[in-house]
Amino acid sequence: MIFGSANAVGCPYQYPAAIETALKWIANHDMAHMEAGTYEVQGKDLYIMIQDITTQDAEIRRPERHNDYLDIQYIVSGVERMGYVPYTGTESVLEAPEGKDVIFYKDLEGENFVDVAPGCYCIFFSDDIHRPGCAAGEPGNVRKAVAKVKQSLL
Repeated sequence: MIFGSANAVGCPYQYPAAIETALKWIANHDMAHMEAGTYEVQGKDLYIMIQDITTQDAEIRRPERHNDYLDIQYIVSGVERMGYVPYTGTESVLEAPEGKDVIFYKDLEGENFVDVAPGCYCIFFSDDIHRPGCAAGEPGNVRKAVAKVKQSLL
């Protein structure tokens, strides 16, 4: 998992090209005024979903992991708490819907949370179980962009 901010001072390192492409797309679009929906950047290999959600108590949200895509979860407005725990392969699977790139988990140990404010993002790879959509205090409205990047591009 990587936590970052679009407002941070530039660093001398670079992300892999596919992640840089997604972050540049996010930086170059006024997502606060765009329609919610899916925007293809590189077909099904890299696309952005703009979502309006209402956060919920963490106990209601299901932790998840993906095999094929990494997530860049970027907050446009509101504050969202996101859970994270490294995937070890010993976790209890709650559900693995056939034909979908998502596995849901239950009974996690050692989960940590971070409050993600506007302009900040988390990058979750296939070895990161994450719990998005959690309330940072009371439930609230959040506009976010979720970039889905095919991990084979890395």
